[in-house]
Amino acid sequence: MAATTLYIVRHAQSHPTEGIAHSDWPLSERGRRQADALAGLLLSLGIECIFSSPFTRCLQTIGPFVARTGLELEIRGDLRERYLGIDLDGDFASVWRRSWENLDFALPGCETSREAQRRFVAELDRIHRENEGRTIGVCAHGNVIGLFLHHLDEQNGREIAERLMNPDVLRFTIEGDSVVWDRGYRLPGLEDVVSDPAETPITRA
Repeated sequence: MAATTLYIVRHAQSHPTEGIAHSDWPLSERGRRQADALAGLLLSLGIECIFSSPFTRCLQTIGPFVARTGLELEIRGDLRERYLGIDLDGDFASVWRRSWENLDFALPGCETSREAQRRFVAELDRIHRENEGRTIGVCAHGNVIGLFLHHLDEQNGREIAERLMNPDVLRFTIEGDSVVWDRGYRLPGLEDVVSDPAETPITRA
């Protein structure tokens, strides 16, 4: 069987808003422009099947690409983002750091990094086994993508996850049980589209 090529797309810039569930945060105006531009850039990759987190920001990111290609979008719940359990005024930085320092840490009632990592990795494995030898696209989120990179190599920690942009595109080659991240890969033209997550607009009550 030929090798599988996997592209993981991090969503475009979102607009976290007080009173809206984190799963329903839409793209910002800039994020919508990014999604439109990203669609054209992804056309060159030869993606044959496309999967997404059910969260609004992912669906809006990959939507323009799906519309242009006519591919059927498959939504997989286990591609969703990990919920940290803090509101927009909470101490995100502290919880984020602790979640990387201890993969079994979580606020009460929330998913640990290890739990999120396991279900995300398992979903990617299912997607690969269903589409072995094809070129696959997956749209997901920064935390779970970072945890997938950590799964591949424990040296890929918080600092690597924090380097992911909105949007971002990572390429992997899968042969059997071997998954290789092409660290040097850069989607041509993406540098003109991306924004730093620190620039994400937030609307508080």
